[in-house]
Amino acid sequence: MRSMRLWGLLAPLLLAVTLFHPATARASAPERALVILTAEERMTQGMAFVLTTALRRQGMEVEMLLCGPAADLARREPQGPAVEPLRPMNATPAQMLRQAMGLGVVVRVCALYLPNAGIGPDALVEGVTPAQPPMIAGRMAAAEVRVFSF
Repeated sequence: MRSMRLWGLLAPLLLAVTLFHPATARASAPERALVILTAEERMTQGMAFVLTTALRRQGMEVEMLLCGPAADLARREPQGPAVEPLRPMNATPAQMLRQAMGLGVVVRVCALYLPNAGIGPDALVEGVTPAQPPMIAGRMAAAEVRVFSF
């Protein structure tokens, strides 16, 4: 009888430890991320790349969608704020983009960028491609994908 009462007290504790154990939480956490960067401001761009590369280094599969002014970072010859270094890393947002790609972050520009910028895909850094809206919408809706926006 006493052991049954003890089990009645320990069972909820055991269940709580199992459910909230870090390994259990990690197993259920999304392992993929979609980072959407539209900001023109270079410090915001820089922070987006710092966090994106941190996610990638932590093992997440990361995709990045650049749209609006942020898509200018993907040009072979970026201009303006994209070429001004940020401290303390002394890297430009355009360099940080290339570093993220070197770590395996897949980068795309929004489907509206190229036709509205008056350029073709050949003006983009090697490895950056135009996004397909249905594919991006699918990523945004997927339960296993965390979406971050800057």
